[in-house]
Amino acid sequence: MKTISSFILMSASLLVYAQGSELEVIEILVPKQPLVIAGSEHAMSYIDDRSTYTLNRTIADQLSTLVGVNLSGQGGQFQSYSIRGFSRGRIRTEIDGIPIITDRRAGNSASFVAPQLFSTGRVIKGPSSALYGSQALGGVVSLSTESLDKTVLRVSGQSVDQGISVTVNHQDNNFTSALAYQQANDAEAVNGDVLNTEFERVSGLLRYKHQFDGYIVTASWLPSIGKNIGKSNIKYPIRQVSSYPQEQHSLAQLQVSADDKWSVKLFHHYQNWDSETHRFDQYDGVTQYQSHTLGGQWLHQIRLKEQESYWGIDWLSRKGVKITSDYHLHSEEEGISYSLISNEMTGKEDNFALYGKTQWHWEDMQFALGLRYDWLMQHSQQAKRSVDNHFNASLSIEFPLSDTFKAGLDIGNGFRYPTLTERFFYGKTPRGVIAGEQTLRPETSVGTQLFVTWYPLEHISVHTALYHYGLNNYIERYTLNDVQLSYRNLGRAQVYGFESELRWYQSDSIEHEVSYQQQVGKDDSGQVLADLHPRKLSWRARLTLERWSLTNSYSYYLEVNQVGNSEQVRNSFIVWDLSLEHQLNAHHSVSLSVNNITNEEYYASLDEDAAFQPKRSFKLSTSWQF
Repeated sequence: MKTISSFILMSASLLVYAQGSELEVIEILVPKQPLVIAGSEHAMSYIDDRSTYTLNRTIADQLSTLVGVNLSGQGGQFQSYSIRGFSRGRIRTEIDGIPIITDRRAGNSASFVAPQLFSTGRVIKGPSSALYGSQALGGVVSLSTESLDKTVLRVSGQSVDQGISVTVNHQDNNFTSALAYQQANDAEAVNGDVLNTEFERVSGLLRYKHQFDGYIVTASWLPSIGKNIGKSNIKYPIRQVSSYPQEQHSLAQLQVSADDKWSVKLFHHYQNWDSETHRFDQYDGVTQYQSHTLGGQWLHQIRLKEQESYWGIDWLSRKGVKITSDYHLHSEEEGISYSLISNEMTGKEDNFALYGKTQWHWEDMQFALGLRYDWLMQHSQQAKRSVDNHFNASLSIEFPLSDTFKAGLDIGNGFRYPTLTERFFYGKTPRGVIAGEQTLRPETSVGTQLFVTWYPLEHISVHTALYHYGLNNYIERYTLNDVQLSYRNLGRAQVYGFESELRWYQSDSIEHEVSYQQQVGKDDSGQVLADLHPRKLSWRARLTLERWSLTNSYSYYLEVNQVGNSEQVRNSFIVWDLSLEHQLNAHHSVSLSVNNITNEEYYASLDEDAAFQPKRSFKLSTSWQF
């Protein structure tokens, strides 16, 4: 506490020193994405290169700095994230507009791409995210690799896992190329636990953009190859060792647009990965996974006086989804070393959608109406096909209450189709027989968000949101009998919460962000839902003096006593990160980051299998711009 007090006093002194400066409005550059019908702007949060003071193991570390976004899952390279308590298949992740669907139970993420390749990203919260269709029930994480015309070399090294990262990004006029190499050993927790976090990965990017006669043609390819990727788990290394010997991804896209009038694109995501699990005295298991995600989109814009409208067609198809598992069960019977269990699931699905959005003004009020109709067909060789359809709508109203107050209301319904594994997988595993349920109904929700933005002073803004979701047919895995597991729809559930963020541009050298979040979620029997985000109070301050830049991030997580199934209670803790950057000249900069300064022993999520987070870590980075 003495160290913390000293730092606060030092920060306060720096604030007083710079207080007399004039205000400079700091503009955060976000990717230009014309013809996007994401919904109301007040439901979005953004990350940029100023979020790299975190451990920055994957993009999840940067996303977790935003209010309403939290880490979930077990940790390491497969650490996933939740938006307002929605996780797993209930939020959508996309890279340059390509949806990422990996069929992992923990949820879809972009961990297979080096975070240094992303220039910016945005998180869409609130009911308007339902315009993206299934898997956007709770929100959307949209990441962009677009960058300015420059060549940048970045090199960094980290103490806790001897991790290194080397990234080269070159963009010149219409051509972009990038290559990133990452490698790390096992990290160590405060209590001395060895964390299964080693990995090695190469990812890259090629993009060509050509403009002629008002048309823009863009072609891109993003490959990634990883190997020896450890899966962090509290059971490691005594009871269980899990790893991914190899992981391959390939994202390709071709897009043609005509100014801001219309846009058409085709994309493809191929993935192939293997996982190994050794559970001592029980089994050795190997799972092989591969799939193709194909899709296309047509989006058209219509302008009529003060009214701006969009309409579009979505096509998303998953082909060649194949999951093969082989388990060698250990046996205690004399003369028998093991028995073999093998199972396989193959499946495919097609999703067609028609959607649109219109925006208009009436006096001082702004309105936005979104509509979407989805038709989906799922098929497996092991079972009959399943066909569903769904219609959803969202409405956003924004209006001024005074010169310093602005308020708004969002309301809409969303849905999530069951996954191929939830409906069609059937096989004997060490856990028992897992039987998919073909009759599962889609999860649905009706969400409401009320927000207020207040400008009490010229340099200060406060944004507050209250939200509520009513959920139906929530899907959970349950024990059917002593040897069989399956899936079922629950009745109703509710999620409601509050989040607030204060931004204070104290001067042209100093800015502050103070945020708080809190939420509750229960089903109709009173059981707490899993993956809810914790009560958290955060303060971030940035100080810039000539060629020096200091970023201070201080987050206090309150204790959690009520948890969902497969979760654990957690004590309160503090996460304190600090980053100091020095611009040596116009082309070269160096930075030093310290993460987990107080050496807290904590879990990043409530998952019962989550391992501790790494101990205090130092990271040295340097960047050359040509």
